Amino acid sequence: MSEKYGKEREFSFIDSQAARWLEEEAPEDGLCLARFRADITADGVHSWQEGKTVELADGRRCEITKVGKRCFSECELLKRTGEKCPLAGGVAFGKTI
Repeated sequence: MSEKYGKEREFSFIDSQAARWLEEEAPEDGLCLARFRADITADGVHSWQEGKTVELADGRRCEITKVGKRCFSECELLKRTGEKCPLAGGVAFGKTI
């Protein structure tokens, strides 16, 4: 768990389509691409909203606390394409409830 965000980001989720892109198509110049690691892959993460409740495989329930992640101006992929990559809207964070 990240000390910076504490319990609010106890779990990280990645949309299955974003995970596939990351594994199969992502270029090497994205700042977050090599560093981001999701705890859980799920379908439809890109359409989740903060406050949504998700049941984890082990039966625990998780409240979504943040959807999406910020892009960094120093990201070479963002500079090159002028567009956010699938991670920007394809990840979410949550906490156990």
